[in-house]
Parts: sequence; C-alpha cells; structure tokens
Amino acid sequence: MTQRQTTRSFTFRRSAVALAAAVAISTLAASSSQVSAKADAPTLGGTAKVAIFDTLPGWCVGNNPANSALMATRSIYEGLVEKTIGGDFVGLLAKSWTASADLKEWTFVLREGIKYSNGQAFNADSVIKNMNALTGRLAASGISAGTSAAFTGNIVSFTKVSDYVVTYKLFRAQNDFPGTLYASGRTFMRADAQLTAAACATTPIGTGPFTMVSWDSNQVTVTKNPNYWRTDPNTNAKLPYLDGISFTNVKEASQRAAAVRKGTYDAGMFTSFAEATFIKDLRQRKSVVTEYKSPNEYYPSLWLNQTRTGSPFKNINARKAVTSCIDRVNYVKVRGRGETTVAKSIVGDKNPMFTTNGFAKFNVETSKAFVELYKKETGATSLTFTMPSDTSSASAANAIFLQKQWAKCGITMNIDTAETAVIISKAFNFTKVGGEQNAYDMLPLLLFEGTDVAFNMPFILTNSFPAGSTNPVAGAYRGAIGALLNLNHHADLTVDTLFTAGQAAPNAVAAKMKFQEGTAYLQANDFMTSIQNGYYTVFTTKKLAGIGKLQIEKKKTQRIVTNWGIDWTGVYKTK
Repeated sequence: MTQRQTTRSFTFRRSAVALAAAVAISTLAASSSQVSAKADAPTLGGTAKVAIFDTLPGWCVGNNPANSALMATRSIYEGLVEKTIGGDFVGLLAKSWTASADLKEWTFVLREGIKYSNGQAFNADSVIKNMNALTGRLAASGISAGTSAAFTGNIVSFTKVSDYVVTYKLFRAQNDFPGTLYASGRTFMRADAQLTAAACATTPIGTGPFTMVSWDSNQVTVTKNPNYWRTDPNTNAKLPYLDGISFTNVKEASQRAAAVRKGTYDAGMFTSFAEATFIKDLRQRKSVVTEYKSPNEYYPSLWLNQTRTGSPFKNINARKAVTSCIDRVNYVKVRGRGETTVAKSIVGDKNPMFTTNGFAKFNVETSKAFVELYKKETGATSLTFTMPSDTSSASAANAIFLQKQWAKCGITMNIDTAETAVIISKAFNFTKVGGEQNAYDMLPLLLFEGTDVAFNMPFILTNSFPAGSTNPVAGAYRGAIGALLNLNHHADLTVDTLFTAGQAAPNAVAAKMKFQEGTAYLQANDFMTSIQNGYYTVFTTKKLAGIGKLQIEKKKTQRIVTNWGIDWTGVYKTK
C-alpha cells in the first residue's frame, strides 16, 4: 500500500509509499475515449503481456500484494464481494446478503456449483476455512494472517448455516460490512490444499479465471482455468477469453510506457502520483494505445508515527510544523504535472469522511513558529525525522521535493530508500522486530480511498480489538497486532468513538455527520495529512478489447480501473 507514493508506496511511488502503496474501495469510470470506442466481437484465444510496477510477495493470506501486483493476484483468486461502477457492492462468489436490525449479524448466501481450479467445491465449509485463515485462527498451523487479522478484528464469529449459507457475527454494529469483506479487492477464497504451511505462500489455488504456471518476485505467468464457472451474460461464451497472461514488474515508468507504445507489451499500468509525464505522452498517442482511467479517488497520506523511539511526532507542535510546511499547490504542479488534485482533507470530497475543518494550511512562518515551540518544549536542537522512499527515480524525486520544502521551514527529513515490499513489511511489522511496529517516523502511504469508509477506518482506530472485544483471538492478538494498522500509533479513544458511531448509524446522513467529526478531529490534532488526490490508469494496445464490459449481474458492471488495475476475465484479443 505504498503509493507509487508506496502507491499503496509514496512515490513516492507505487503500491498500496504514496504519495503515491497493500490492503480499498472506490467507484471508477472509463475514459471518454473508452466509452465511445466500438469493440469488435469477443474472440477466444491468444495471450497478453502486462507491465506492472510492483513485485509479487507470495500467495498466502499474510502476503500483501501492492497495487499492480494485486491485479496479477486477482487473475487467480476471487472474493465473496465485488464493487460496481456505481459504487455499490455486489456478490461475486456470494449471491446475496442480509443484515440484522442491529447491524451486528450478516448472513451471506453463496453461489452454487463453483469449484476451485483443483476441483474442490466452493461452499460454506470453504468459506469457514478461509475466514479462519484470514482472521488468524490458523496461526498454530503455520498460516500467519498478518494485516488481515487486524482488518477483520470486528468479526466475532462465522458459522455455517447450510452448505451455501454463512452467518457473520460482529462485536460492534457496522452498516458497511460488505466493504470489510471486499477490502479493496483483497479478501480472496483459497482452496484447502493451499491453506497449509507448506503450500500457502507458493502454490495459489483459487476459483478465478486463470491458474498459475510459474512465478518469481518479478513475474507471474497464468493460463486459462478450463473449469472456470462464469460465462459472458451477453455472448454466453465460457470465460475467460484469453488463453494466458504474463505479468512482469517493469519498475521504471519510462520503460513501461515505451513497452506499451511499441507493442512489446499489450498493457501497462500507471499512477498519476509519480508518472504523469509518461501518462500525458501516452494519452497523445490515441492511434496506438487506449486509456482506461479511474477517477481521482485515491488519497495518499502522510502518517505521523507517535510511538516510535525517537520520533518527534509524539509532540503536537512537531506534527503541526510538518503539516503546515507543505506547498500542496506547487507539489501538484511540479510533481503531479497537474494530473493530481490538491488535497483539502485527508480524503476526497466524494467520501463521507470529507471535511476541510482542521486541515493544515501552508504557511512557512507558521511552521517555523511550531518548530521553535517543539524545540522549547522538548529540549531538542532540531526537528528531524526519517521517511522512506521507493527505489524508483520518480519516488526519489518526490521525496527530495518534500525534503527541500521542509528545509525551508527549518525541518530536516532524512530519506530511507528501499523497495516498496520492504517498506510495507517494516510499516506493518507483525513480529515487532526491534520493538517497533512501524519502523518509520513518517510514512507516505496510500491507504485511504474511495467513496465509502469501510476500508479506510481500520487504519485510524487505536486498536482493531477494543477493550471488551469478544473476538476469540483478541486476547492473543490485541497486544501483538491490534494496533498494526494504526500507522499513526495514536492512543486517542475519541477517534474510535466518533468513527464507530458512524458505522453504527442507521442512515447515511447520520453516519456522514459522525465520520466528518472524526476527520475534523484527526486533522485538528495533525495525526496525519495529505498532499494530493489522484488516479490510476491502464493503457493497452489496440489488440485488446473487452475492458470494463463484463457484467457480474444484469446492469451490474465491475469497476473498470482501480488501484489494482483492471479485471482480465472478460478481456480478449482483437487481432
């Protein structure tokens, strides 16, 4: 999850370090050129080569693929829930769901007749096994859940009602629980044969349209799953259309753009947070490539760690000094090349959390005054901190821009350069190696997104397992990973009170009011900030079609482009 700012990385670059990095929810739309294009009739066969910008971490529940690596992962796996262009949730492996009046019990009806690629039936027993893995209940068997155990902390139990019905019971009321099971497209169902200590990280077995042929950290090749369960509702053709796909990590945007432009790759994914120059160039080549673009619904954050040893951000004046010394307008102009938009809140204006109240404004003199207050209160001789950057040239340039900006206010930022996967592992440190759960003073990471709150909220709560939690793993995990997702590592329970009240609200209006109160509180206390909002885009050659056309249900089409790219189930070759 770092943006390319470790998009979910900062580019500062890619994955789920933003500013641009690995766990999202948003409504996306196609570019105008895509909408008007007339596609050829779908054809079977052919292979595609796709250039991504992230490494592949592995295949178990604890392996967290960053943005474009998630696109490759999702060619093999599927989840219970998907999100549509309209922003609502729709069943994929699940058929439907209902909630109790108190919003603490959710019952999911599963689709029947689906099998994993190894022939195992997908049913309630399989869902229970997967939920045991995702929530950390299989840790004794060697299946480490990592961030998913914290993300699912509100789930107390999951029970098989019948072969194709599962009921979830929650600790606290949640009006957007399907969003938790969607989890920015990251909650997958895996076959029992994979959910063993020996096979989990290396042998992916899903219900998806493709199966793995080979892989290493920089490339995965998949082939058509002959037993895939879906057909195209418009053509009745058995899916997928393609025979196979290779996804390759092409780190530098210049090389990725050239590969798509020349046709050596059929598609390439890009992020506005770090690669605007190449996006703009490709966009001018309409005779050669087609663009599929998301809205600006991704909101990379600067997470200010309050508990790391030596971090200055325990002190509110240090936090205010940093957040008020960011020239967001100039950053968007110079680094975003005008392709991103200036942040006015920690989320975008289409999100229920959005409010400008308390959001820091750029003022060098104000920042310098906060620096002096920080030094006076703490006895420090300088305001100095460390922030990571991905190894790409774009990420480095983003980090240096901010480094120079803060220097104008008398603030020293040291850059720790590493691969996005390494940054993520140090940010979400499950084992607390060295005693630090988040190894960075400041973390530029893209986690917030979309037009709802379900995915965003776990990252700002003090603990995923609140006091009194009846989650059976809370006792074992509360201290170890309860605060794993809270990258600010604040301990302010007011945040919890406001946001959980929003999720318990009986209607959207009441929920929005509480969410906005929570955001204003975070911003007024400068627990975090944001610089820009942005998008993801995929360019393809004219040899590919069908992107964003495949319906899940009648009039329910999956989002076209997300932080993880496009869905490949209905994509086909035209020549």
